[in-house]
Amino acid sequence: MRRRRSLPVLLAVLATAAAVAGCTGSNQRPQVRDVAVEFVVAVQDRHGQDACSLLTDEAAESVSGATDVPCEQAVLNVDEDGTAVHSVQVWGDAAQVKLGSDTVFLRWLPGGWQVRAAGCQSQPGAAYRCDVAG
Repeated sequence: MRRRRSLPVLLAVLATAAAVAGCTGSNQRPQVRDVAVEFVVAVQDRHGQDACSLLTDEAAESVSGATDVPCEQAVLNVDEDGTAVHSVQVWGDAAQVKLGSDTVFLRWLPGGWQVRAAGCQSQPGAAYRCDVAG
């Protein structure tokens, strides 16, 4: 069963980061792209542990939701198809990668870029809805 969450807070953070940071993240685009693609490939190849290792702590907790299913199993329910990267945007410590039919949101943390939300689809007149959100 797929669960989706609304991300109005994430979008507000991204908008604020974009306003503050401008285009300063262009040198981070390759790293951001690589992490997003690595996450999608791990899900597609059914390597749940690898996919979970790329999630922020909050996203790893949220993927299981209110169930007792561990992240490694629950993350495999994220709808991912395709790794063709359409766009990469970076705003300070926040980033967005559009690939396949998905949008992945990332965050820079002391260990590097991590996936904050995945399985995200744009909703007309509303925030993104995501399978994983943290």
